[in-house]
Amino acid sequence: MKKLRVFFCLLLFALILVPNAAFADGFAIYEWSAGGVAMGEAYMFAEDDPSLIAYNPAGITRLQGRWIGGGISYINPRGRADFNGVWSGGETWSNTEAPGYVPNFYYVNQQNDKLWWGIGIFSRFGNSTEYEPTWPGRYNSYLAKITGVTVQPTIAYKVTDKLSVAAGADINYIKLDIKKRIPTNYDKNYDIDFELTGDNIALGWLLGINYDFTENTSFAAVYRSKVTQKMDADANLTSPGISTKAHGEVTLPDSFTFGLGHKFNDNTRVELGAIYTKWSTYDALNITFDDPILPSPPFPVVTKSEDPKNWKDVWRYQIGIEHKLNETWSIMGGYAYDNSPMPDETMDFQVPTGDRQTLSIGFKKRSENSELAFAWGFMWIKDRVVPGEKYTPNPNLYPVYANDYANVRDNTAHILSLSYTVHLK
Repeated sequence: MKKLRVFFCLLLFALILVPNAAFADGFAIYEWSAGGVAMGEAYMFAEDDPSLIAYNPAGITRLQGRWIGGGISYINPRGRADFNGVWSGGETWSNTEAPGYVPNFYYVNQQNDKLWWGIGIFSRFGNSTEYEPTWPGRYNSYLAKITGVTVQPTIAYKVTDKLSVAAGADINYIKLDIKKRIPTNYDKNYDIDFELTGDNIALGWLLGINYDFTENTSFAAVYRSKVTQKMDADANLTSPGISTKAHGEVTLPDSFTFGLGHKFNDNTRVELGAIYTKWSTYDALNITFDDPILPSPPFPVVTKSEDPKNWKDVWRYQIGIEHKLNETWSIMGGYAYDNSPMPDETMDFQVPTGDRQTLSIGFKKRSENSELAFAWGFMWIKDRVVPGEKYTPNPNLYPVYANDYANVRDNTAHILSLSYTVHLK
């Protein structure tokens, strides 16, 4: 019981950190447990792990009795931007965002031989980039942060010895914080500081299926619905000192997850996985204001902001392996490849993501009724180009700026993850 109390105290501290978390994965977050991180998030057939509620909800029928678990992932992102052309050409700037934390919590209860229920708290969406307020990309953003928390109550039913199904609610909390500057006379000392902050809770749903072809080979699939976030936010300008309400709508994508798991023997198993995410739902970030944010000359009257995104649907591929060294220790490894959903023409600094690769390794230490897992992952992101028209002061009036561009490069992240699981019987 002492270990359990310590666990809950650490978990509570971790959950308090959620609003300040920094993320390195762009919009999508997959760091839902240390075991999952270690296996490239190909973790739909884990043994004795309640985080299955996130990876494979129908798979919780594998758990006997009551289980509780949780943990935290530490993400340390890095990145640079090189500017070329007339506007601030030759300058290099680094992402100054501090490392962040992504916590998780899970509880699963076997009601009877057919019915299981549980709850998961984890993050599915998030992003954070931050540069100095005076950097050349400040007219696009110098701070862009999305913080997401998902609460997922779930029920699972064992139809037959081979087939299980699951359904659940997907309660999504999103907080948005964007800071950028508005030019006056192209002197950074006279820029207007603009900040937009808001949050919202919206409801989605999920369905899952798990089928065991044999004792050693299994298939699973999960569908998560799209979630429409209608957000009321606060908009503030330092000069001329305006505060007003802002309104926007963003549809977070639906997704399909597929997994195939195989046990070669009692000690070694492998998983293959793929996730299809319909990012085309993120077609624009349009915001309307109750009051004009620049209401008088020499500024134009601005009552709305339109920012087309036109993201595309993409696949993520992942593979993981686990090998039991003995009754106490296991070693795990994994690899994942993410296609970027951002087209070249709408690439910007708010979510500067390219194709991502992640290589990982981890270990598990088992005792009689508990399990400790820890993992390390390294992510590297393909370089991208931000066109000058996305960040120069006014490419319509000064088209020469539209020939500028910025190389977003050296985007990497170290990921450290820790999880602790207890079998409550």
